Amino acid sequence: MDNQDVCLRLDISPRTLQTLRDTGRLAFTQIQRKIYYKPEDVEKLMVYVGMKCKEKALKEKRKNDSIK
Repeated sequence: MDNQDVCLRLDISPRTLQTLRDTGRLAFTQIQRKIYYKPEDVEKLMVYVGMKCKEKALKEKRKNDSIK
């Protein structure tokens, strides 16, 4: 899988994907200037990204509830 495939699969931005690489949360292989990811590594990361999305949604809901 390349960068575009992973961004679409995880519904994240290219910058977030780069951060995941930089922090070691997602393994990758670079061949010349192209970066590739193993599908099984991306699938494992889906759990982490899903948890972060839920946390963000909860914070937003709490914020909206406190405004009312």
